[in-house]
Order: sequence, then structure tokens, then C-alpha cells
Amino acid sequence: MSSVIKNGSYDVLVDSKINNTQTSLIGKNEPITKRYEALKEQLETALAAKDQAIAYNAILENLLYKAEQEIKRLNEEINNLTRK
Repeated sequence: MSSVIKNGSYDVLVDSKINNTQTSLIGKNEPITKRYEALKEQLETALAAKDQAIAYNAILENLLYKAEQEIKRLNEEINNLTRK
């Protein structure tokens, strides 16, 4: 965000809006570092959940592949039995 310059000085209204936005995003009584640490912890938790979901998805894909192979095998067995 850039401040608007009027007559060689910063527009106080724009600076005020920026400060109010920062205060509302951060929280009036929370220091920036505390909020940063909380967001960092949330990010780490989200990334760990993502990694866990990827691993679980790999397991499910493997089970699906095995189930499809079993279905193919059973269909072949059914076809062989119906031919006889």
C-alpha cells in the first residue's frame, strides 16, 4: 500500500486507514510476533495434515488397485466357468 502525497506531506487519512487495517488484522492487544507465531503454528499444522492426507491417499489408491485386480481375476474366473 502506498500513501498519497499532498502538498509534500503524506495524506494522514490514508496512513490512518492503513494503521486501522493493520490493527484490526492483528488484534488491538496482540503483538505482531505473537500473531505471527500463531499463524506459523497453524501453517505447520495444515502442512502436516496435508502430508498425512497424501500418505492416506496413496494407501487408498493401492487398495483400489488391488481391488480392481481382484475384480478382473474374478471376472475371468466367471467367464471360464460360464464357458464350460
